[in-house]
Amino acid sequence: MASAIPADLREQVERQTGAVIAAEQARGGGGASRQGAEVTLRHPDGNEQRCYLAWDGRAGDPSRLPYFQRETAILGALSGPLADAGVKVAPLLASFPSHLALLSGFVAGNDRFPQASDKPALAHDFIAQLAALHRVDASHPALAPLGDAGEPPAQRIRTNVAQWRRLNLGAGPDPILQLALAWLAENVPQDRGPAVVLHGDAGPGNFLFGEDNRVAALVDWELTHLGDPMEDLAQIAVRSLIQPFVPMAEVFAAYEEASGTPVDLARFKYHRLYFQLSFSVPSTALASAEGSSVGATGTGLLYGTMHKRVMVRSVAELAGITVTDPELPDCKPDWTDRFFATALADLKDDIVPAAGNQRASAKAKELARLVKFWRRRASHGAACDAAELAEIRVLMPSVPDNLPGARAALAEAIAADAVPFAAALQLCHNRVTRETFIMADAMGALATTWYEDLA
Repeated sequence: MASAIPADLREQVERQTGAVIAAEQARGGGGASRQGAEVTLRHPDGNEQRCYLAWDGRAGDPSRLPYFQRETAILGALSGPLADAGVKVAPLLASFPSHLALLSGFVAGNDRFPQASDKPALAHDFIAQLAALHRVDASHPALAPLGDAGEPPAQRIRTNVAQWRRLNLGAGPDPILQLALAWLAENVPQDRGPAVVLHGDAGPGNFLFGEDNRVAALVDWELTHLGDPMEDLAQIAVRSLIQPFVPMAEVFAAYEEASGTPVDLARFKYHRLYFQLSFSVPSTALASAEGSSVGATGTGLLYGTMHKRVMVRSVAELAGITVTDPELPDCKPDWTDRFFATALADLKDDIVPAAGNQRASAKAKELARLVKFWRRRASHGAACDAAELAEIRVLMPSVPDNLPGARAALAEAIAADAVPFAAALQLCHNRVTRETFIMADAMGALATTWYEDLA
């Protein structure tokens, strides 16, 4: 059976460890572009060691190297000089920059939180792990790749928001993102303490657990950085939009118990929006590049629509501005609708059941989401686009007479504070309402998902 591990990476692993890869089994790599394999290393003395090897398909992209360096640093520190901090990770054995690859000791565990037999107990243990991480000495030399521990969190936030604004303006300006970034820039919370070590993508799916309902290891450290501890709690809430967790009231209580630090609700809500922008802006920039296929999947479209809707609603609530729903177009399907119906029926009744493997089945379901989008887009897209363009031109009469140009002009006006914030927010709300309507059949419950009431 052919090895999934690149030949040169395999050779590097064996040379650096002094062992041979005696067996391998393909596994998920963690993250969107990673591949992985459970491997058995056989050492010269005959002893065998069970390990996990993950490598990144984006190894040729220099922008990915800092993420790899931070992940390598945190795993090396927490399984080495800072092991007594009590934060559970898979012990780092070796790293291979040429493939952005990490070799670690194998940790058995389940990453599907809904399958836990005692969810409150597991959540409590996970939050205790985050609290332990936040107590780690951020100035330790082993953590230098994470940044300057003396830099205040607020300063880091301002730097990031300014960078994201420039990135979006230079790569397909989006008024929704610019609106959210404008609010973030004007409302950076004052620092409550020094920067702490953050997981950076905390929440269900990014930790392994055993049958004892205790955390076996925190995983997927690509986004680790220094910042405000409320960031990690906010990430749990954002991830819970898709992957259910325990109520945030339980999360807050567990964190306060484990850390001795009161949860700041206002900071928490700020960081929910901040976290969404942290991944939405770069992914939008990548998707806007000529010839890019980033996000051009049913799942990418589904989650992108959901996140933009939640971002706009978050801005409205944080800013205390009331928005009203637009009237949706009442269009009838034309003669092409029956072809979409046939395609969906074939996918559901014949293609998915007959898919020969899990990947083929997943791809067929992705295609079904796209067909559902195309179907509603074919009947209602033109009317939605015309309505949005007309609204923008009422606010800004001199914008180009095409929707992409009008959106870009609106985004630039928001960034320059050249249009009333509330009026721009209403236009963004109108847009996400229409886009959610177009995607509703493919989105299911995600068309209405929202954070729980925290009072």
